[in-house]
Amino acid sequence: MNGVLTLAGKEVKAAFRDNIFLIITGLFVALSVISVYIGSSTKNAEMQAYQDIVQLLKSQGAASFPAPPEIFPLSVLSNIISYVSMIGAVVAIFLGFETFSGERANGMLKLIAVRPVFRDQIVTGKLIGGGAVIGLLLGIILIFNIALFAAISGVIPNGSEMARLLVFFIIAFTYLMLFYIATVYVSIKTNDSAFGFLLMMIIWITISFVLPQLADSQRSFAYALSATAQTVTQVPSDTVVSKTIEFFSPAAQFQNIGKDLLQVVPDTANAGLVSILQKQIGAVAEILVPGLILLLLSFKAAQKEEVI
Repeated sequence: MNGVLTLAGKEVKAAFRDNIFLIITGLFVALSVISVYIGSSTKNAEMQAYQDIVQLLKSQGAASFPAPPEIFPLSVLSNIISYVSMIGAVVAIFLGFETFSGERANGMLKLIAVRPVFRDQIVTGKLIGGGAVIGLLLGIILIFNIALFAAISGVIPNGSEMARLLVFFIIAFTYLMLFYIATVYVSIKTNDSAFGFLLMMIIWITISFVLPQLADSQRSFAYALSATAQTVTQVPSDTVVSKTIEFFSPAAQFQNIGKDLLQVVPDTANAGLVSILQKQIGAVAEILVPGLILLLLSFKAAQKEEVI
């Protein structure tokens, strides 16, 4: 166990000594924090548009006014869903890529292998170390988001909202670990580091962009008139084809879960946390199960001699 923790500690130290990783991580944290300001500005613009319309109607002698837009507190933080699903995944890929490919290139992996430590312990140590780094980053983002949310809006999340936030970040951790474990597996299996990194970036682009956009193109759309903004908006609805395509995209599943938890979807904004998790249990499984499969494959692949 001490050997595993030593390896985990080495992974944490190595991550924060890598300048490129620090730059990507800094960008991730900065954008996640800025997302609070962007979300707040967007909601303020919605309220300002409503007030302008009310003033216009009053000047025209209107006796009735449209209902004000319903703004849910956590929806201010909704932009973080996109940042975690896209930039966070890149952070996890870069972190996982260095676990075997980087150490194989500089000879460190052979030095570790000659020590009295089993191959599965090497993988376990690297997973714990990578998980610690990802968990630390998400913890920092969570604290900053809550603090800025309270400072900008003047509202402190209540117990129910805090529970939603915590569950969202737990699922975000699971989602990022999926990319980390996938990269560890690819890093173990291939001796060509450039090919391995390129392969993971192609997978990331497919999961995060191609499949979600393809699913969007297969949705059906209705049109609704916004009484507040006096504009026509598209209201998408899922089809069998769009849901089938989303099934193969953990990024789409994560975004669907995040939208429910962070009150982006009005239908579930006031729903209980348990009912949301029951609704999204399939989406959670579609993130968790591939990660577990890749984890087992990583342990199996690490036993082969040519890995070192």
